[in-house]
Amino acid sequence: MSEYINYGAQSVVMFISLALIAIEFSNKQKSITTYIILSIMISLLLFDAYDTQKTTLKNISDFKNSATLKCESGGGLYSSANTFRVSKQDGWVVDNNHFIKESFVLHAKGCERW
Repeated sequence: MSEYINYGAQSVVMFISLALIAIEFSNKQKSITTYIILSIMISLLLFDAYDTQKTTLKNISDFKNSATLKCESGGGLYSSANTFRVSKQDGWVVDNNHFIKESFVLHAKGCERW
């Protein structure tokens, strides 16, 4: 399940966790609030990974059942995402968690039914 973890969010959680732990050790009085916050943050990170896995598996299942998917790839601060039509009829195949056509690879998590 680790391939579904959002590494940007994981980095932020780790940074905040280390900061909270450092603050906790510098205080004379121990607080349970810090550990509650850490537990919530880690739970949200794991929930996001589970949701991404569920979405990916659903998209792969839909593809295998001959559905047409609309997948987005790319996009950033100054550019929009490219949209691709993915189906067996268009020559796409599944490899692990990706849709592949010739040398082009799309992750299955960024798709929805057309």
